[in-house]
Amino acid sequence: MNQGDRRIQRTKKLIRNTFAELIEEKGLHHVTIKDLTERADINRGTFYLHYLDKYDLLEQSEDELLHGIKMIAQELDNANRENLQNGQEPPPAGEKYFSFLQENGLFVKAILGPKGDPGFQTKMKALIANQIKGRLLSGNPENMPVPQEYLIAYLVSAHLGVVQHWIEGGFKKTPKEMARIISNMNFYGPLAAGGLKD
Repeated sequence: MNQGDRRIQRTKKLIRNTFAELIEEKGLHHVTIKDLTERADINRGTFYLHYLDKYDLLEQSEDELLHGIKMIAQELDNANRENLQNGQEPPPAGEKYFSFLQENGLFVKAILGPKGDPGFQTKMKALIANQIKGRLLSGNPENMPVPQEYLIAYLVSAHLGVVQHWIEGGFKKTPKEMARIISNMNFYGPLAAGGLKD
């Protein structure tokens, strides 16, 4: 990446982070380009060099985030499932996933928050559901004690709930600790993870 590209990336990151701050303060629909350019201390021309309007900024930012998660999810799919067993470290991609969310934490927190974009949660859920579905299809549906669609809905909501709790709590656990927590909950299930059964 040359210096020009780095400068563009820095500018776009500044715009996106400023956008996230303003979403948390005012709500997505009340943020204006004027608010954004004044807070970020850039001129309107710089903004319009990269984005058509705030909705284009929103869409590009969400797409970049989802693309990053998708790439890491593919690494997780390729991870050796034996590593998820008791006493084993979670796959490195698990830690990478939480590191990526933390790096983008300002935007993720704003967009998933009450003043953000409800549509993003739907996109995120669809992405997680597809990943889970891919894993379940390699098993035998006849051996499942519950209908697959309900299991997927349960796992998706649980996963997103854990991610949101971690983000809203200020990233108190490290990405490595979070990867281990999710891994253990996935492997043991909620009852065993909660100490309610062996």
